[in-house]
Amino acid sequence: MSRKKKIALGFLAFLLLLGIINRRWVVYLLHLAKHQAKVILYKEKITERLKRVDLPPDERAALEATARIRRKAEALYGLQGSTSYQSFFDLGRKELGFNITIAPALSLKPESFDFWPIGSFDYLGFFDKAYAESWAHEYRQKGFDVDISEIGGYSTLGWFEDPLYSSQLTWGEPGLARLLSHEIAHERLYFKGDTTFSELLASFIERKAAQDYLKEQKIPVDSPERLAERRRRRLEFIEMVMALRKELEILYAGALPDSEKLRQKDILIKAFGAKLQPRLAYFEMKEIPTINNATLAQFHRYTPQGKAFENLFAHCQKTEPQKPYECWFAELEKLKPCTNRSRKAWLEGDGKIDAAACKDGR
Repeated sequence: MSRKKKIALGFLAFLLLLGIINRRWVVYLLHLAKHQAKVILYKEKITERLKRVDLPPDERAALEATARIRRKAEALYGLQGSTSYQSFFDLGRKELGFNITIAPALSLKPESFDFWPIGSFDYLGFFDKAYAESWAHEYRQKGFDVDISEIGGYSTLGWFEDPLYSSQLTWGEPGLARLLSHEIAHERLYFKGDTTFSELLASFIERKAAQDYLKEQKIPVDSPERLAERRRRRLEFIEMVMALRKELEILYAGALPDSEKLRQKDILIKAFGAKLQPRLAYFEMKEIPTINNATLAQFHRYTPQGKAFENLFAHCQKTEPQKPYECWFAELEKLKPCTNRSRKAWLEGDGKIDAAACKDGR
């Protein structure tokens, strides 16, 4: 029997075993494989696509910007051998995909999706909206809070080449700079089994890398005063959300009957909406977002808290001024032996990484 046949049979045997254990995961896995197979088969090298004489000017500009941003991010991060964002894939639809986060009705801790034998994830990605909605409906029927959010981009963590998708062509150079800086950060460093920490670090560093890129390219951005004002308003909104989280945490940990907790939960969330309503324009929002435990978990996952990341980056700027990004990633890698709980505690500290940073890691 040839080696290729052995591999094919081994893969089929794996799917059969997985199907026996949990058919649902086989269906989900095949849904992901279908998308990835299309990407692999039909993606086009950006260098080749740029040779087309009929390419719209806006698309050409986006593809050329992607090439520049990718080189900059990889150089900053000290990443070797990455092939990400060297290709383009036309989705044939508006949305790239959707993430689903679920949380119990009386808990802010998101439920993990146990995807044996790969691991556990705090959310799942889908490339078919109807399929995502069917999962969401099932969890809502079971009493879970559910959040479905549109995916802007995602990383396969180096397993496959991540292309630029057609849905991202209209983001503009600043948007593309943040996208690539975020997703390539995942390729540079990812903490298996700790989705939240991995997303927080990528969300933090994308802003730094994008700002450096835009400055290097002399691309106009908001004035320092405007940037400071927008950041202040963003922090003000974060404080409002975190205050709501705190109130809910206290409520959920209390001794009230569950029925009363659910009633009080509804009151708190409605009060938050009423407080936010007159300030929508101030926060550059069009409408009050859906608020539940799952949306709060999703918000927290992409919103760095405290000064740990910032202080560590400032430390690297002083000690390794020529390569602060490489220093930052290298320091964070020291947290890999830590438990998720230890890394969460580190985020609430001053950003120092020493023997005590991983004190309960095993």
